[in-house]
Amino acid sequence: MQEDRDINYYIDHVFRKMDLGDFATEIEVERAYRSLVGPLISRLTLNVSYRNGTLVLRLQGASLKNELRLRRESLRLCINQSLGREVVKRIILQ
Repeated sequence: MQEDRDINYYIDHVFRKMDLGDFATEIEVERAYRSLVGPLISRLTLNVSYRNGTLVLRLQGASLKNELRLRRESLRLCINQSLGREVVKRIILQ
């Protein structure tokens, strides 16, 4: 467990040093989203992108889009909670 934390620390350090912090955050946000919604909704999500506090989800099907629209705020809060910091400020569904 300690080794995992040390490796993560050094990876974060390298990303920051190379100015890839936004790229690392985008990966973290996508992983958190896919983990939270599960395999079915994850398969129906065609594209996940993150930039400057905005998570953009391209979804397959109007019913899924409508369902996530109703749960958008709780999804945003859950993603931020799983990341341990306020990263996602808004979610756009397409």
